[in-house]
Amino acid sequence: MLPILITFLVIMIVIAVVYAVGSQPSKETAKRGKRSSPGKRSSRSAASRSRPANTRSGFRETPGWLRKLPLVLVILAVVSLVVALAQFRVAKERATPTIALVIDASNSMDATDVQPNRLSAAESAAQAFLQQLPPDFAVSLVSFADAPKVLVEPTTDHTQVADALGDLPRGQGTVIGDGLASALDEIESFQAGADAGPAAIVLLSDGNDTGSTTAPADAAATAAERKVPVYTVILGAPKEGGGGANAELLNQIATSTGAVSATAQTSDELANVYETLGSQLSSQLKISSSAQLFVFIAIALAMAAAVILLITTQRRN
Repeated sequence: MLPILITFLVIMIVIAVVYAVGSQPSKETAKRGKRSSPGKRSSRSAASRSRPANTRSGFRETPGWLRKLPLVLVILAVVSLVVALAQFRVAKERATPTIALVIDASNSMDATDVQPNRLSAAESAAQAFLQQLPPDFAVSLVSFADAPKVLVEPTTDHTQVADALGDLPRGQGTVIGDGLASALDEIESFQAGADAGPAAIVLLSDGNDTGSTTAPADAAATAAERKVPVYTVILGAPKEGGGGANAELLNQIATSTGAVSATAQTSDELANVYETLGSQLSSQLKISSSAQLFVFIAIALAMAAAVILLITTQRRN
């Protein structure tokens, strides 16, 4: 908002200069006026009525279109600023981009196949993920084990999320569907009363759903309906004879919501997954606005008007 107002002020100054400089007589005209004595002026006035005047203003010494061009450019610059202001207001009225981190905190996350253990690796990767997000993104943190727990409601204060990541509540069970449903509710509540803004969910689990109140497929269908992609992260190596993460379920959740699923079996792989997601979501969810473009256009038009004004002034002098 401030750059738009500053640009508007600069353009107003350019307008004042255009009129001030353009209305002044040229130096040649001023010199001729000074050289004329009172007696000579009276005798010349009669002669001047009998022949066309040969003095011209500074603006008349240049082509007509060039005289008018600075004013036209300044008017266009003002129009560009009006458009920029409208774009700025539209962007402000839209909901803040929102991301929900949903992390499995069941006891199985103590497994050490991912060093130092699955939970610690997940916390570290999520911390790095936060560092990549723009500061104006709202982030929510939801953990789940035997029940979902909203640890941080959507907020642009990322330090709250970072602090909560270090103390995830533990428990038996893995209610993936309920964890996802809780994250969707948080996003909907945060964006209530505003235009639907961009949102996404990053869900990590190392197990299978153990009986959620909201079936994972139903929660995924709700996410798809609300156009909230759910990126799933499958943590840990699959166990022989079954067990471990339900890769098929997590893949289905991701693909049905227009997102993708990734698998991480080491802490480095997990860090890379979250790093990629952080970069990708920062770009995808960013609210685009052409306000800055129109401000640059306005500045360019004002500068062009000033340059043309200087050229025409030099010509008449």
